[in-house]
Amino acid sequence: MAIVQISQITNRKGYNSDLPQLAGAEFGWSTDTRQLYIGNGTLEDGAPVIGNTEILTEFSNISALFSNNINQNATQTQFSQGTYTRLNGQSITVLNDVGVTQIFTVDTALTPTFSFDYSIVRAETFRTGTVRVASAGSATLVFDDYGVENTATGVNFSITQSLSIVRVSYSTTDTGSNGTLNYSIYYLA
Repeated sequence: MAIVQISQITNRKGYNSDLPQLAGAEFGWSTDTRQLYIGNGTLEDGAPVIGNTEILTEFSNISALFSNNINQNATQTQFSQGTYTRLNGQSITVLNDVGVTQIFTVDTALTPTFSFDYSIVRAETFRTGTVRVASAGSATLVFDDYGVENTATGVNFSITQSLSIVRVSYSTTDTGSNGTLNYSIYYLA
């Protein structure tokens, strides 16, 4: 006679404010806000950012997901940081010089991991890719640039940290022409 066994799979649950960092592909249910999350895993596993991704339900705050809360001045861009933000379609002119130009900053005390997709076009050269950044507050800064180019664009990213503020900048070499840098930023709190 066959033995029948019934098993129950359980997932993490609790208050939204107590939601831990979930393991890769692990589910977490917020009992008070009725929101569902799944763990991203590690950067080494191929996750774009470390954190938890919300799975949309009827209780998700959709308007917050599409907000582009951004404050700009002449020298920096600092993003409003919440549970999840995506800033689409930012574009800047890449000048033909050898200076360092800051693009944006992120406070890693609020957002310890983020990534941004980019494309760079200078005359006949182009580069496209994704940069993933992780920081433990004011401690270790780790980043990887996953990009491909048809030939050298002469544009290099630099990512530096002072206390909890991470600065993303670029520098250029003289390739004979100005260019365009387009980027979209993603991050999880």
